[in-house]
Amino acid sequence: MQQNRIARFWRTTCIPGGMRNICVSFVFALAAATCANAQLVSVGALGGVRLTDAFHYNDESRIYDVGGSIEVRLPAGFAVEADALYQRVGNSQTLFDFVQTGPGLYQSVGAYIRRERGNLWEFPLLGKYYFRSSTESWQPFIGVGPALRAGSFHDDFGAPFASHGDFRLDVETGATVAAGLRFKVGPIALLPQARYTYWGYDTDSMGKNEVTLLLGVSF
Repeated sequence: MQQNRIARFWRTTCIPGGMRNICVSFVFALAAATCANAQLVSVGALGGVRLTDAFHYNDESRIYDVGGSIEVRLPAGFAVEADALYQRVGNSQTLFDFVQTGPGLYQSVGAYIRRERGNLWEFPLLGKYYFRSSTESWQPFIGVGPALRAGSFHDDFGAPFASHGDFRLDVETGATVAAGLRFKVGPIALLPQARYTYWGYDTDSMGKNEVTLLLGVSF
């Protein structure tokens, strides 16, 4: 029974096909990284708030993003970071049906509500540069790189929701820019940061511009 629940959760919250394989690969990479040299590879968690709406109108999304990260430190202050971020998104709108009553004249004959809820996943891959030595207690950094976004959605239609439907967001590509600081606190590091992502494909309801404030914790 528990396995069935897990399987249903995976099908409804993760992404089909190739993107699901990315989720699996990310989980295995997190596990493998814990066995790697701590000076070169770090794993951690990310959490924060989104400052922009996910939808153009009537946005009802949760404002928080949560996920995990892997960072590989390179020589000369460079690093590569891969993240998986999740957000619960949604919106509602009232739609009207009209009939034409004359030349250029229309009359509303009814209205219904459409409510949309979804699970959105983002996968940024950042090339980073740290401006101070890794032996320092704090390091400013910048990062830039590509990102992927996809998700699954459920729609309720009618009043009150007489019909239902499910659909998936096509995989979108974007570009992410990040800036922040890395603080050492004993065996862990804190990474407060701001990120801007520009999505190359603008759907009918979701926007191109995304700004988030995140706090990373790495080990």
